[in-house]
Amino acid sequence: MSEVQQSIETGLGFLIGLESDHLGWFWEVSERGHGDRRIWPQTQYLLYITFKRLGRFDLAERIRSANWFVSPAVDRVGYANDRFCVLDNDVGPFHLWDSETSDYFDEMALIGHYRALAGSIGKAVTLAKCLWENWNSDLGVSGMDKGDKEKGLFRVYKTALAGTLFARVGMLEECHLATSTLERLQERGGGWITDLRPDGVKEGVANAETTCLALMCLHCAARGKF
Repeated sequence: MSEVQQSIETGLGFLIGLESDHLGWFWEVSERGHGDRRIWPQTQYLLYITFKRLGRFDLAERIRSANWFVSPAVDRVGYANDRFCVLDNDVGPFHLWDSETSDYFDEMALIGHYRALAGSIGKAVTLAKCLWENWNSDLGVSGMDKGDKEKGLFRVYKTALAGTLFARVGMLEECHLATSTLERLQERGGGWITDLRPDGVKEGVANAETTCLALMCLHCAARGKF
């Protein structure tokens, strides 16, 4: 088994361990009493996509049966399935459909996926190259965007999202570099922590959303495509 595949299997085990007593509902973090130990609708949708991509259709179906993906999201205006839907090649509910770019690198990556799916591969490549131009080569992560600079933290899920777009547009070398960083940042328990300080120290606990996106990026690298 390759190192990437081993990381995927370990990460998959972490996600499976987050399932609550209500089958098909997964906690955001495993630590009891933690402020983020919640069940968020948009995370359930992202888990559904991730399990499908990793071939765990049994878990994906259990999530689909237990959740209503058009229920409201909890941290923004919109629905649980209108943000990450492009990672499932579904452009119908995408809430940024009329945006050409964004000040936020995660949104830029998602818009890039949308543009590629809509047939505007040139625009998708331009967005991917913009993400790469803003890469932090010292830490091997996506750079800080407008929101990140306010908190002084790098966000690991943005590195993962960028990696998936790199794979979508054929920038495989850049995808593999993102994957190498993600392998290095993976926790022993299999998950990924979102926040990374400028000195390279991780801050927080491993969570479902960042782990899902990291696994998708690793899966892209293993396949050599999105």
